Amino acid sequence: MYVKDNKMGHTLDITIRVSILLICLGYIVLAFPGYAPLPELTAQVNAQVLNTVGIPAISLERYVVVSFSQADHIYELSSECSGLLVYLMFLIGIAVVPYFSAYNQLFALLFLPILFLGNALRILTGIIVGFRFSVDASEFFHATVGQVLIFFWVLVCFILWLKLTRNFPKEE
Repeated sequence: MYVKDNKMGHTLDITIRVSILLICLGYIVLAFPGYAPLPELTAQVNAQVLNTVGIPAISLERYVVVSFSQADHIYELSSECSGLLVYLMFLIGIAVVPYFSAYNQLFALLFLPILFLGNALRILTGIIVGFRFSVDASEFFHATVGQVLIFFWVLVCFILWLKLTRNFPKEE
């Protein structure tokens, strides 16, 4: 656990917490309404992985166009689908919980790519479900199973971060 033992450490701790919160708030305000580049980057990653596994797809801005057997299907990646809320929940959780050292807070930033990949995998799985079964199955997966998966992914990342930084509560 982090113990505030001097004024400089306490000032640095507060500065990092406020900086994380201001960066989150600044991104929300400045990137509104499209929240670029998150949707575009997520669309590009998904299109590349789909092509790698043999499913023809291209990304156009925040859209992924997938060639199904009967017709092409267009998936729009909104800011919510691109994981914006997931990243913000994780970062705000890190910033507002007291007693984490500055090192541990900065270490948490390494989990952002892991969260990004987990969210991209969630979207990718939904598209593959649509490709293999139907567009309706894809929409159902996205609205139900996919939401549960990303919620648990954030929890797993947070718990893993707590364990790696030795901040996970221990029984006495």
